[in-house]
Amino acid sequence: MNIQQSEEDIINERMKEYGYPSSGYIITNKTVRYSDASFVILSNSPKKYSIGGVQSLNKARAYLNSEYNQELAEHNYMIDVEPESIEEYQENNNYYWMFKMRFGKVGTEGDFMGYVMVDRRTGHCKMEGLFG
Repeated sequence: MNIQQSEEDIINERMKEYGYPSSGYIITNKTVRYSDASFVILSNSPKKYSIGGVQSLNKARAYLNSEYNQELAEHNYMIDVEPESIEEYQENNNYYWMFKMRFGKVGTEGDFMGYVMVDRRTGHCKMEGLFG
């Protein structure tokens, strides 16, 4: 029997794979990891990265909807992210959640077109696509 998982369940399963606890918190390598997939780096001035996995999915979709999907819908196209593709990503001492991005006709899976990254500290989103 094939059981359909919710997107939140998919994200939470991926968070466990990355070492986040299912409840409470754990401390490893001077980092406190919380069950919502936020974390704090313990240093002279602690740095908090409060954007968790499910929250990043919602922020990525809100970004795509506000920036692109309204105009694309007029032409029966959409752009979306894959919840199961969530990855931790670090660049220039910044931490992100990264999702694969797909573009295509409404009602289709679409084609891979790049990534949407959500800054884990601020929640700001950016795209890196095949064309720049």
